[in-house]
Amino acid sequence: MQQAGPVEARWEDALVRLGQWVLLAAALTALAYLIAHEATIPAVVKNPAALPKPPPGPQSAYSISALHRRLPPDALNEVQRYLDFYTTKQRRRVEDGLARSGRYLDAYRQIFRAEGIPEELVYLPMIESGFMENAVSPAKAVGVWQFIEETGQLYNLHHDDWFDRRRDPLGSARAAAKFLSHLHETFGDWDLALAAYNSGAGTVKWALRVNAKAKQTTQFWSLNLPEETRNYVPAFIAMMLIAKNPSAFGFNDIQFQPKVVFDQIKVSPGVTLADLGESLGVDVDQLYELNPELIRGEIPPGDKPYTLRVPVGTRARVLSKLAGGQSGANDYFVYRVKAADTLEMLASQFPTRLANIQKLSQIKDDGDLVNKRFLIIPL
Repeated sequence: MQQAGPVEARWEDALVRLGQWVLLAAALTALAYLIAHEATIPAVVKNPAALPKPPPGPQSAYSISALHRRLPPDALNEVQRYLDFYTTKQRRRVEDGLARSGRYLDAYRQIFRAEGIPEELVYLPMIESGFMENAVSPAKAVGVWQFIEETGQLYNLHHDDWFDRRRDPLGSARAAAKFLSHLHETFGDWDLALAAYNSGAGTVKWALRVNAKAKQTTQFWSLNLPEETRNYVPAFIAMMLIAKNPSAFGFNDIQFQPKVVFDQIKVSPGVTLADLGESLGVDVDQLYELNPELIRGEIPPGDKPYTLRVPVGTRARVLSKLAGGQSGANDYFVYRVKAADTLEMLASQFPTRLANIQKLSQIKDDGDLVNKRFLIIPL
């Protein structure tokens, strides 16, 4: 066979080198794909050795890397079982809960951040209520954060025939953040804190004493707890992983509801939402949606104005309608005129000058009160 000349040899060498570069480029492309693909694989099947160490502090307890480093293999298997459950049989429930979560997540993150607890806990309502404001459990736990009566009262979530503070999505979130923080201080562990949120601190303390007496580990995963509580923590972790990255688990078309934004006005006791909405041109349905704690659709009785959430822009419209666009005061409340009211009575009832009431509400004498349903009372 005739040997290749110098030119041919150089071409062959160049082709070999080109082939090597092509193979290297293909390998790098494949590696880049694998890295990108691995980022979308459900977190519990990732290689924990390849994950960075979590930052110190309790706030990192539910980061992906922290979960891998602190959860035993059986726990990861339980989480995977719930991931399978939520992405198949419970798929519609998860989709609906994720959609509703868009209303409050931004506000909840701010609340939990201020309390210094893991932000991942904002997803706890996914397994508690599905982010439904009026959810009621068989155990009579109420609201987005599912407070029972006794615990709610400890955190100023009182209720009576007129209102139920547990149904207030923002007030109950502040209470939940403080409650979870207290439970973490009690047990020094977030899994135990979540277990206590579900079953009560007494149940968890009892299980800890049993294991300690038997000289066994006191990790949540080793405790003899009620079945619902044993399932609660892995269920939360699975739901949290989905909620943090829905597309990684095949939830690609979630129509997140817009976050709740609102103005606030003060309203005198006894005013119904229907009357207020009709008189001031405010959407009554929105008033109900923004104030689900008002279970009778009426401002509860008392001696102080009630802070009511109203659609954005309402505060300015109220001033325009009742006060001719005049502000006249940094703060005010909307007062429902009673049949027996007189200017003299109003002046003695409220700590403000009569002239200010007359100016804001555009009234000169008692005769003008007859045609008024609401007045602006400056504070």
